[in-house]
Amino acid sequence: MKNLRNVVTASLLVAAMGVTSVTVFAASKYGSPADAAAALTGKSVEEVLQVRQEENKTLGTQVDEVGKLSEFQMEILQQKKEVLQERVTEGRLTQEEADGILLTLEENQLTCDGTTAGIGMMNGIGFGNGMMNGNGNGYQNGNGYRSGNGLGGK
Repeated sequence: MKNLRNVVTASLLVAAMGVTSVTVFAASKYGSPADAAAALTGKSVEEVLQVRQEENKTLGTQVDEVGKLSEFQMEILQQKKEVLQERVTEGRLTQEEADGILLTLEENQLTCDGTTAGIGMMNGIGFGNGMMNGNGNGYQNGNGYRSGNGLGGK
């Protein structure tokens, strides 16, 4: 089991290096995770955010309920790749840091079932639009969950 995990991790690392070493070539279809969830579920952004808040259902859970979790995951990963590339271009991250974060994101998605939120919060990137329907500043006022540079706000 340990060997399988090592092989998978090594494969992901090689793939991540190849993907992130080249400029992002596929643009995300949606502007935010909420936009993607709304489009995939056939609901409005306001509806998916309301369900998230009132029923405590993650965006991933809502999308999984209509059988489109893998599409949602691919879209979210693409959005995060674009943010990472932007941060590298701005000089806020090195390519090696971005590659490491991407590897972590890809590893997390292997076991993601859509029921938890917070992918990407451990590396200080602070992905997301805050907790106030896109009007917030992300966790820690846009400075990431730890000490990075958050995206917060629209």
